[in-house]
Amino acid sequence: MKADSAEATAPCRVDLAGGGLDVWPVYLFYPGAVTVNVAVDRRAWCRAELGGEGVQIESKDTLLKASAARVDELVADGALALVAHVLRSLEVESGVRVVTQSRVPEGSGLGGSSAVAVAVAAAVNAVLGRAIDPDRLWPLLRDAQARCLGRPTGPRDYQPALRGGTLALHLEPGQVRVEPLAVDPARVEESLLLVDSGAEGPSAPSDWEFVKGQIDGDDRVRGALEALAAAARGIREALVEGRFEDVVDLFAEEWEARKRLAPGVTTPEIDRVAEVARAAGGAAKPCGASGGRVVAVWAPPGARGPGRREAVQEALTTAGFRIFPAGVDLRGLEVA
Repeated sequence: MKADSAEATAPCRVDLAGGGLDVWPVYLFYPGAVTVNVAVDRRAWCRAELGGEGVQIESKDTLLKASAARVDELVADGALALVAHVLRSLEVESGVRVVTQSRVPEGSGLGGSSAVAVAVAAAVNAVLGRAIDPDRLWPLLRDAQARCLGRPTGPRDYQPALRGGTLALHLEPGQVRVEPLAVDPARVEESLLLVDSGAEGPSAPSDWEFVKGQIDGDDRVRGALEALAAAARGIREALVEGRFEDVVDLFAEEWEARKRLAPGVTTPEIDRVAEVARAAGGAAKPCGASGGRVVAVWAPPGARGPGRREAVQEALTTAGFRIFPAGVDLRGLEVA
C-alpha cells in the first residue's frame, strides 16, 4: 500500500579488510577472496514524499537542493547525482520529493554515500508500497553508483548498510555470499578505534585502477591483491575464532599491501596515525579501499586491565589526534 511519506535510516561502515577485491572480475582470480567489514552507528537518513510535480532532492548535511520535471535531468547534477541515479534505477521519474542527511563527513571513507543510497531506495520503495528485498536491492544500487561514477563498484558498499553487524562477503563465482560473523560485537567495538587524521583524504586511485591493473597483468597490482586477499582471509578467521590480538598484525599487513597496490592511498597525517598506533601496540589503516580522512585503528583491550587499546588511545590523543566516536551497529536498515 502506498503512503504519503516514509523514512528510512541505514548505517555507515568500516572496511576491515579486502576492500576492492569485491569489484568484478577481480575476485575471480583469487579463490577464497573475502571482504570483511562492520556497520557503525553513524547513520544516513532519508524521507521520501509522494505528490507534487517533478522531482525534488534535498541534502540537509550539504545544504544542496535540486529539482527538475523528470529525474533524467538530474543524473549529472553533481553531489546529488547519486540520488537521482537511485531513483532512476527504481523507475521513479517524477512526483516525488527526497530529503537526505548523512552523519559522516564527505571523504571520510565510511561509506556515507552508500548508506544514503540504501536509505533513499528503502524510503522510496516504502512510500510506493513495494517490498524491500536486500538481495534484489543491492545489485540495483551497485549499478546505480557505477553509472553515477562511471566505473565499477562492488557489494561491500551496501551489505553493512542493509544488514548491520560484522560481515564477511565471500566473493564466489556467480554469487556473493554474505556471512554474518559469529563474533561478539562488544569485543569488536572495544578493539576498534576511529581516528580523525585531520586532513582531507588522499587522491588515491579508484577501484577501477585495481581492475585495470589485474586485467593488464601488472605484477605489482597482482602481488598486492594476493596479499590483500590473504590478509582478509586471516582477519575473518581470527575474528570468528576470537583471536583478536592476531588481527593487529594482519591489519598492518593489509595496510602495507594496500600501499603497494595504490601508493597514493596515504597522506603524511595518515602515516603519522599509523606510526603512533603501531608504536603503542596497535595497527591502523584509512577507512575506504581508496583511502579516507578517518583512520581505523585495531587495538584490543587487556583481558583484566589496560591493554593495547588504552595505550594506543593515550598515544593518539597525546599526539593531538581526535577519536571519532562510533560503535558497532546491529540494526541495519530500518524503515518507518
